[in-house]
Amino acid sequence: MAYCTIAAALRSRNRKNSKFIAILRIQDDCYLPIYSQAAEVFLMGLWEERDYNPCISAWDEKRHRDQVVALNKDQAIFFAGPDRELDTEAWLLADVVVSVAPPTRRQAEAALRRFGIPVSERDVEILLSETWSRLHQAFQTRRQPISAMERLRQYPRASTIAINEDPEGPSLDEMHGFGPLLEWGRDLAIDLADYKAGRIQWEEVDSGVLIFGPPGSGKTMFAGALAKTCGVPLIYGSVSAWQMAGSLDDHLKAMRASFDEAKAQAPAILFVDEVDTFGDRSATDRNRGYMRGLIAGFLELLDGFNRRKGVIVVSACNNPDHLDPAIRRPGRLGQHFEVTLPDENARHSILKYHSGIDLDPNQAEQVTLATEGYSGADIGQLVRFAKRSARRRREDFAGAHIVGELPPAPELPADYLRSVAVHEAGHAIVAVELGFGELVSVKIASYAIPGNGNQVGGAIYAMPRHMRRTRAAYLDDIAVTLGGIAAETVVFEAFFDGAAGSHNADLNTVTRTATLLEAGLGMGHTLMVADNAANRLEALRANDPDLRKRVHDVIANEFERAKDIVRSRRAALDEIAGRLIEAKSLSGDEVREIVERRRRPTVSLAKLPRSMGT
Repeated sequence: MAYCTIAAALRSRNRKNSKFIAILRIQDDCYLPIYSQAAEVFLMGLWEERDYNPCISAWDEKRHRDQVVALNKDQAIFFAGPDRELDTEAWLLADVVVSVAPPTRRQAEAALRRFGIPVSERDVEILLSETWSRLHQAFQTRRQPISAMERLRQYPRASTIAINEDPEGPSLDEMHGFGPLLEWGRDLAIDLADYKAGRIQWEEVDSGVLIFGPPGSGKTMFAGALAKTCGVPLIYGSVSAWQMAGSLDDHLKAMRASFDEAKAQAPAILFVDEVDTFGDRSATDRNRGYMRGLIAGFLELLDGFNRRKGVIVVSACNNPDHLDPAIRRPGRLGQHFEVTLPDENARHSILKYHSGIDLDPNQAEQVTLATEGYSGADIGQLVRFAKRSARRRREDFAGAHIVGELPPAPELPADYLRSVAVHEAGHAIVAVELGFGELVSVKIASYAIPGNGNQVGGAIYAMPRHMRRTRAAYLDDIAVTLGGIAAETVVFEAFFDGAAGSHNADLNTVTRTATLLEAGLGMGHTLMVADNAANRLEALRANDPDLRKRVHDVIANEFERAKDIVRSRRAALDEIAGRLIEAKSLSGDEVREIVERRRRPTVSLAKLPRSMGT
């Protein structure tokens, strides 16, 4: 078959005593020994002299000696791999530069006939789907061709395709924390039902989506839930699994096989994992030629209407910025959804799905704190460990076993808890008074989780998607961030060291914001700005005493403003802190109600009743 592909590539030179130098592009360097043997047979057929010694070589760094030999020969063939760039020297030397195409069905049939093997559809498919390395191992010179063919039938190539015709696990309605992606999936299920019923054409189905997020965030689980909800088979594919098939040609064959299998199962969902490992064709590393061929093959499959009809391609990756832009465009993977780590409510829902247990309030609080930053997979593992612990103890599985698998969480002393409540109440009151976004909730925790950055409380705000961020808006941001230590200072006459030290600590945050305001946004004493990259501004602040003075003044002024607000709302502060110690959480509406109810009435002397004399 290699001979047939070379003969087809050099059809214009395939005649007796034809003189030429050719450079043939092959899809992988590992094919070189096979193609070299085929090229020798091809050239020997063109020359009539018995002592003919053709020039056959690789177009690589050592090619210069062989070029001299080629110039003294009537015929020469050089092979260039996919990563080999051809310069002007190549085009000047060669009479023909052409790519060697993969074997065709007709060429496979011709190879079978050549060795007296009866032509069958099965054997043709085997030859076309096999890798060159396996064909080379099977068709050894000491082995009869018919025996080699029998071995290929007896020991088929391991499939890179995984098919799940009846996906287990949750449906989309049982998934939590996926936001708009769940709505897209439910809409797709409706469209697929309409397509199967003949109410809409395939062109009206949104058949390509890209989902991205950190490892363990549930991208693969979502694909299974989508297939289950849609009632269609799920075909798994991944770039790494395809690549394990072998060379570039084998990689492309494995990729096509996944698409063909999805087409055979249509309507079906093809899940392509690790799609960002395709890379970008603009890359300039030594694998550029390989990656270009790979991406071109993937784009061809995404664009092929006949191959895509009835196939929904769900591609997943960790970082979409590493993905070639052509893959992301509409018509291929037009819809993009980010999958983030689950929030508190989603984590509890995932835990309930895996465990079937309703936690008591104390257990729920410990789970909330300890599982911050957990993925759905992490929570599933937590439940498996907890169930195993219950089995080892011969006990009925309960919430205590789940808590027992969490990191140790010491309960906070009462005085420490009160300082945390005052701190968070200060943030909330300053935010409400300044109209800083919309306060959603404020929370504190009774337990400290090791490795959680001493995060035992927090206020959550919903900010407008579009807002004009003036100097006043940045100053309000700083005042709200300082509201916590302002409240501590008013109540305890000091604040504790948790306000600084870590990247997200309050004082660290306001220092960065004030520096950005004064030096990076033109909102300070000058319109001249510096590069507002964080490390650049930090270096500028460290080396500019005047900038340090201005940053200090901004922070000091907003600290005083925050303390003034807290002092004027001391009654509200005390009530919010007390309620937090009891309930551990207050909604934004509850905080606003307390602030309004505790607001000191302003009395106008003009409206006081006159004193009546007697």
